[in-house]
Amino acid sequence: MIHQPLALLRWAAPVAVLVVACAGRAPLAPPEAPPPPSVPEVAPAPAPPPACRAIARIEVRKKERVLEAHCERGAIVTMTAALGREPLGPKVTAGDLRTPEGGYRVSGPAEPGRFHLFIPIDYPSVEDARRALAAGRISQRDYARIARAHEQGLRPPGDTPLGGDLGFHGEGSRWKGDSVDLDWTYGCIAVTDRDIDFLAERLEVGTPVRILP
Repeated sequence: MIHQPLALLRWAAPVAVLVVACAGRAPLAPPEAPPPPSVPEVAPAPAPPPACRAIARIEVRKKERVLEAHCERGAIVTMTAALGREPLGPKVTAGDLRTPEGGYRVSGPAEPGRFHLFIPIDYPSVEDARRALAAGRISQRDYARIARAHEQGLRPPGDTPLGGDLGFHGEGSRWKGDSVDLDWTYGCIAVTDRDIDFLAERLEVGTPVRILP
């Protein structure tokens, strides 16, 4: 029989209890993983502009400062339009800084100029000239000149008391960005340079233009 030292027997029991107690304890759970970083929401891409190979007609609503290009296949492209510095009322005389109202047509191809591009319309119309003649604002001779130009498909003269040489144009460097909220022209209808490029590529001589109050 082997006799163990008393001191060894005295410590053996507590140590055994400690070992059993440690063995019976559930293992600690691993630390939770941090949540994945949030991914910022990406705004959807803007819708592509409607297909428009050619413009059938133009409508301008002065009160809303809006130009609508009505395309041949039905799409409508809307642009902000800046007007003459006196935006209320139709053009009556040269130098009144008003944009005309009524029915017109594109009277020539786009021309480069200080406002990027200029697309002329056939103001004054025969109706403009007829009203002016009745009101005594132009002579019979000037009325005949305007009427003859329309009969021949030419741009009306711009040297009568009604003025002329009006149409659509861009902003150029001087007025870049101002057309959003400022009527700054001498009577023409201004859009951004990008928009006037769009119009110039799709308008033809003779395209109807309607300018509403």
